[in-house]
Amino acid sequence: MPQTEQLWLELPPMSDQAPKRLIVFLHGAGSSPEVFAPVAIAWQLKFPGATAVLLQGLEPSPTEEGFDWFDQRGDVDARTAQLQVALDTLASRIELLQTNAGIDATQTIVVGFSQGATVALELARSQPQLASIVVAYAGRLASPVRPQEQISAVIHLIHGELDTLVPVVYARQAHRGLSAVGATVSLDIIEDGTHSIGQDMVIVGTTRAMQSVFKGRKPPGAHKDRTLH
Repeated sequence: MPQTEQLWLELPPMSDQAPKRLIVFLHGAGSSPEVFAPVAIAWQLKFPGATAVLLQGLEPSPTEEGFDWFDQRGDVDARTAQLQVALDTLASRIELLQTNAGIDATQTIVVGFSQGATVALELARSQPQLASIVVAYAGRLASPVRPQEQISAVIHLIHGELDTLVPVVYARQAHRGLSAVGATVSLDIIEDGTHSIGQDMVIVGTTRAMQSVFKGRKPPGAHKDRTLH
């Protein structure tokens, strides 16, 4: 199958004994599922019963090899329209994956990086029935949170302090906006972190997700801004 027709890359669970889950990964702009695979495998080590599905961006990137979820070069209206197409398409694909695996939203985690993190955050806002946990690495909101919004997913924002491509100010803005409407959200700022997902970010992300899975253990620092040293 030509690469342009690939919809996703699927990694089977590492253990048949561990609880079943679905973890959906959304790569950054100009990237591909294969590039994101090491991050997915690191997550599976913490969730060995999970099927990891790395979705592929919907269109070839205009500036690099790889794929984008939407074209960021157009005006606001064009970007908004393309983002909505991406959200509708991804929601349909995730629902199909859930049906095939016999898994529902309570067992589904969406993990995104950069442009993929923006898409993950917007899925949490527009498709509340899709996943129970969203982890956004180096992400930003596509639009400000509206006062009447209701967001049911637990959201974990993780950002490198030294990220120059998506400055940490966007994570702080997202945290403030989501907190203001009562969303369950945490923000971890990784000291010396850049625009990448290193081992420390994997540890923070999986730890946050595990804390959310085990009900009754509130994520420490939720609704707070923490810088990790």
